[in-house]
Amino acid sequence: MLKNNKYTLLVFLIIALVYIWTVFNISKWRKNLVINNDIVSYYSYLPAAFIYNDLSFSFVDSLPAGFEGRIWVQTTPSGDRVQKMTMGLSVLYAPFFFTAHLIAQINDYDANGYSEIYSMFLCFAGLFYGLLGLFILSKILLRFFNDKITALVILILAFGTNYFYYVTNEGEMSHSFSFFLFSLFFYFSLEWNKNQSIKNTISLGLTGGLIILVRPTNGVALLVPILFGIYDLKTLKSACNLYVKNWFKLLIIGLIVFLIFLPQLLYWNYATGNFLFYSYGKEGFFFSKPQIINGLFSYRKGWLVYTPIMLFAMAGIPILFKKMKDFSVAITIFFILNIYIIFSWWSWWYGGGFGARPLIESYVFLSIPLAVFIDFIFKQIKPIKYLFGILVFLFLSLNLFQTWQYRRTIIHWDSMTEEAYWAVFGKQHFPENYKDLIQTPDYQKALEGETEIQKK
Repeated sequence: MLKNNKYTLLVFLIIALVYIWTVFNISKWRKNLVINNDIVSYYSYLPAAFIYNDLSFSFVDSLPAGFEGRIWVQTTPSGDRVQKMTMGLSVLYAPFFFTAHLIAQINDYDANGYSEIYSMFLCFAGLFYGLLGLFILSKILLRFFNDKITALVILILAFGTNYFYYVTNEGEMSHSFSFFLFSLFFYFSLEWNKNQSIKNTISLGLTGGLIILVRPTNGVALLVPILFGIYDLKTLKSACNLYVKNWFKLLIIGLIVFLIFLPQLLYWNYATGNFLFYSYGKEGFFFSKPQIINGLFSYRKGWLVYTPIMLFAMAGIPILFKKMKDFSVAITIFFILNIYIIFSWWSWWYGGGFGARPLIESYVFLSIPLAVFIDFIFKQIKPIKYLFGILVFLFLSLNLFQTWQYRRTIIHWDSMTEEAYWAVFGKQHFPENYKDLIQTPDYQKALEGETEIQKK
C-alpha cells in the first residue's frame, strides 16, 4: 500500500496483529480440534494421495488406533468409497501440507498427515489466505474510495462480521479461502474489463476455476464480470460487442475453468466409474421452498441477527444505481441469486456455525455497497455521522463479544431460539434453564424439505 493510504495500512496492520495473536492464543492444533467435521473431507485428498498413495481410501481399514473419526468416506450404492467434498481446499492447503510433511519427516512428529504439525499448518493456511484476501480487497477499494472509507470498510469486515471467527477460530474451513479467491477474482475481473490481455484472461480463468473447485455453488460469482458495466440498453449493447470481439478469450476462460475442475471429474470417475457424481446423497436443494426469511432473520442462524452491521451494505445497494452504476446490476443480481441458492439448501442453517457462514465470501462484493453507504453518511450532517459512528462501534463490540460467546458455546452452534438468544444476550454465563431454551433442529424433516416451526 502507498504511503498516502496510511489509515488503510494502519488498520490492516492492526487486523493482522490481532488475527495472528488470536490464532496463536487459541492454538487449536494443541487440542486436536483442527482436522474435524468438514475439514476431514476437505483435507483427506492430500494424505490419501501423497502419504498413503491410495485415493480409493482402502488404507482406512488398516489404520492404527487413534484414527477414528479422522477420515470419512461416503459409500455409493455400488459400494465404492468416495469423498463427499470437492478437492479445491486440498489444492489451497497443499503448500502448507507439504511444508508440514517435510518438518514432520525431519523432526519428532508422526509423518502420517494427522499429527499436530499438520493441524498447525492448516491453521496457518487459513490465517494466510484470510489476511491476503483482506489485503487484495483493500487494494480494490482504494481504486474507487478514499483512504478513510477503505480503512473503515476493512475494519468492519474484519471485526464486525463472522469473518473474524472464520479466520481465527475455524480458519481451516472453506470461508477464508473462498474470501481470498473472491477478492482475487474480483481484482482480475476489473483488470479484464479494462484490458483483455492473455495474462488477465488466464488469471480470471484460474481464479474462477478454483472458486468452483472449492465450492461449486459459489460459481454464481462468475456472473459479476459478465454483468459488470451493464445498467441500461446502451451498456448492454456495449458489453455484448466486447464479448463478441473477445469470444476466443472467453473460450479460453471457460477452458481453463474446465481444466481446473478436471481433476475432480477424473477422481469421481476413478472412485465411482462416473465423471459426474453427486456425492451428497440425500442432501440437496429445495428451490421451490427457499428459507430466505429464516436465513436472514432467524435466531437460529439469521445473517442479520448475528451480523447486523451488514445492514449498511444492503442499504448501499440502491445507492449503487446512482453513484456506481457499473456495479449496480452485477452486485444486485449476484446478491439476490446467491441468497436464493444458499438458503434453498436443505439445512439452511448449515449445521454448526456462527451466523450465516456461507455468505462470508460474498462480503467481497458487498464491500462496494458498504463503502458507497459510508461515503453517503460521510456527506451528511454531523449528528447523522455521529449516530453512524456509535452504531458501528456497537455492532463491532457485539460481534466480538458474541464471537467470544460462541467459542464458549453460550451461543449454541445450531440450536438457538429467540428466548435463548435474549437469555444469553450480553451474558458471560449460561442461564440455569439453558437446555430448556434451545431447540435442536429436526435434521430428518429438513432433509425431506419440511420447514420446522421454531419455538420462541
